[in-house]
Amino acid sequence: MLKKLTCRLLLAVSLFLLSAGQLVFAADKSAEQLVSTAELSEKININSANAEQLSVINGIGNKKAQAIVDYRENNGDFLNIDELINVKGIGQSTLKKITPFVTL
Repeated sequence: MLKKLTCRLLLAVSLFLLSAGQLVFAADKSAEQLVSTAELSEKININSANAEQLSVINGIGNKKAQAIVDYRENNGDFLNIDELINVKGIGQSTLKKITPFVTL
């Protein structure tokens, strides 16, 4: 009887600790998202930002960020934000998503 009770108690404690660990992980992910959002409190200039700075924008990963930089180097500065549609990998939906976070 005592052995069963001990096993159940250990199981309950293990489940509690597992749940607490998942909450900590979830809190860490939320903190990362808050940092990303905080970093985007100022718009990013697509004519001067490097690939690392551009990749912070939600919807722009490392490949698209590098594609933006490459396009700018080959074609000169962007004259308007809508010109991003010419960058490989950026379509209308991505353009719409990132427009509030970029500037010239």
